[in-house]
Amino acid sequence: MKSIWFMEGLSSQRDIIMAVIDARQSFDLSFRIIASHRGSRPEITSVADLSLVEPKGDTERLEFIKSVVAENNVVTIQAGRNCRWMEENRREIEALGVSLTTGATCLDMHSIADDKVRYAHYMEQHGLPVVPSIQIDTVDELEKQLALKVAVGELTCIKPVVGIYGIGFWILDPSVSPMAAFNNPDNRRVTPKMYLTAMSQQTNDILPEPMVLMPYLAGRERSVDMVVENGEVIAAVCRRKEGALQSIEQSGVAFELAKTCAQIMQADGLVNVQTRDDANGKPYLLEINMRPSGGVCYSRSCGINLSGIFALRKLGLIDKETAIKMGTDGFKPAVVRSVSSVIALTEQQSAE
Repeated sequence: MKSIWFMEGLSSQRDIIMAVIDARQSFDLSFRIIASHRGSRPEITSVADLSLVEPKGDTERLEFIKSVVAENNVVTIQAGRNCRWMEENRREIEALGVSLTTGATCLDMHSIADDKVRYAHYMEQHGLPVVPSIQIDTVDELEKQLALKVAVGELTCIKPVVGIYGIGFWILDPSVSPMAAFNNPDNRRVTPKMYLTAMSQQTNDILPEPMVLMPYLAGRERSVDMVVENGEVIAAVCRRKEGALQSIEQSGVAFELAKTCAQIMQADGLVNVQTRDDANGKPYLLEINMRPSGGVCYSRSCGINLSGIFALRKLGLIDKETAIKMGTDGFKPAVVRSVSSVIALTEQQSAE
């Protein structure tokens, strides 16, 4: 029996596995789903047919992969958190007779995607609308740039050049109260003066990590999840974010812009592109994630199972034409809301 292996992923790993199980049942197919994680995460891995614990370090990972592939007839591996390491070792891994998906087809594209400033410049070179980005390395540089922005009334935001989950993202808003960041931190707004003061107290001048300064666009944000094969978009679904709700779409300027971005970046696998509209409704590229997003399986609510399409293609169980058809047939617009839930662990699982 063929196996598909989902190695340690981010927040959507469990949802992806369950979506693949659904596709397997819908098509009445037989294949094994393997899930692994470096930590004890039974709430993620236990939904798979085979659950494994990965080595914590890089040095043991290749031997671990070799043994799992040999013992379980693994034909395809979806990398998760360790995409760059997997890409660096692609030749050795694919020599085992498996196909490897890391989100891209070369290290350079991973590097561009990880660096928000490089990414913005790369999109500009290809003529795509992208949020202008300035790299900030020192407090003095930040102070000068903020003075220029405030002078022309431009609202700006800042975040680390390299990072995920929006960690370190703040809107630098001179109109809010100095206590805004403390009273309502989820609003992500702080005065430029407060931010500069905090940065100045943390360091003499050189920032602990490079930051990117960009204009803050107040329009709608969209997140486009895709199945891409060597830069060719096979299936895609767009989520338009409006507060706690997300509207599922499959058309529009932002949707097409995101697909063009994935093509230029030669993306490969389950990937995600984010855009944001300006005040006039024009979409601009924010970033590309060469990995599945946290909401990739929200697409199932509109009738499109992106994770299922991806898995069946990687296993060689459907051809490209069938996959493209599955990415559009049965689509119905939907509005979804993300809710929290809990997963009960057995006594044995909780003790591991």
